Amino acid sequence: MLKPDSKSILVVDDNSTNLKMIMEILKSDYVVYPTTSGVRALEFLQSSVPDLILLDVEMPDMNGYQVLERLKADARLAAVPVIILTALVDPTSEEQALSLGAVDFISKPVNAGILQHRVRTHIELESYRRDLERLVERKTAQLTKTQDAVLDILANVTAFRDNETGAHILRTTRYVELIVEKLRALNLPGYAIDDIYAKDIVHSAKLHDIGKVAIADSILLKPDRLSASEFERIKGHTTFGAMMIDNAIHDIGEESSFLQTAKEIVFTHHECWDGSGYPQGLKGDTIPLSGRIMAIADVYDALISNRPYKNAFTHDNALYIIQSESGSHFDKTIVDACADVFPQFVEVAAQFSDSTDNDVRAW
Repeated sequence: MLKPDSKSILVVDDNSTNLKMIMEILKSDYVVYPTTSGVRALEFLQSSVPDLILLDVEMPDMNGYQVLERLKADARLAAVPVIILTALVDPTSEEQALSLGAVDFISKPVNAGILQHRVRTHIELESYRRDLERLVERKTAQLTKTQDAVLDILANVTAFRDNETGAHILRTTRYVELIVEKLRALNLPGYAIDDIYAKDIVHSAKLHDIGKVAIADSILLKPDRLSASEFERIKGHTTFGAMMIDNAIHDIGEESSFLQTAKEIVFTHHECWDGSGYPQGLKGDTIPLSGRIMAIADVYDALISNRPYKNAFTHDNALYIIQSESGSHFDKTIVDACADVFPQFVEVAAQFSDSTDNDVRAW
């Protein structure tokens, strides 16, 4: 009697005698599904995914190689191991089967012992592969949680040292996410954002002011407007932050898309479209897209927030300033693209207001 968790095998062979023999060999250990043609096999596979496929080569309607090509082109079925069954024993046939993605090659007439051994081996290998895949997924999820926790710690360090609040980081990160989502939906030429870059931009936004930890308290916490020399000092937070991330990149010793994006944001979120920004005076699309997005989010939040040198602006006034400086301070394409996104900023600002007890961990 079969176990409840018995593995399943699809056997494809146009010879009914061969089918019956293979079923007899395997039926005590596996759930066996027989079919007599490649076309019927593909129909069966539309609704079921077996653990292994035994596939004859020489069939009238669709040969095994053609079936194999179809299997490997289907993401749902591509990982299912396929063992080729054939009376052909020439090296060319075997090479063709293996090159198309078959995992093994069994000659006819089928030897019962060889068939049982090969099937068991590939069933076990596939189980190991799936177990390893699940383990990697779990470890990756754990690493992602750890990375997010470290990001929150670093962002909180910045918030605790600055007159600005942790809510500023929460708000700007959410603004950035809204802008990224809109640009992805529009898929404008020159503004393409794939899944990885989108995630990196949003996560990196938390670190945009990390370089402020290197600024003296006498400047960072000054309750009045900064002098010209003090402002020059505080502008250095972009360079300090980029240096910190550069050190991390060097220590890791390998390419990290997240750290590269974080460096872009930290180093360039105060650059201006017309070249009047700092620290490098970059102009136009020489400013990384992540930095241009962060610039809009950061300035908007600064405008609607109280500062020692000004009262908070209303959303309408802040939006008027951003639109007025579109094409000079900000990338006009992004500003125009986000016309229907900016009203959502009001909801974000209300959710993460300075008057509530927010910190970065709430994100």
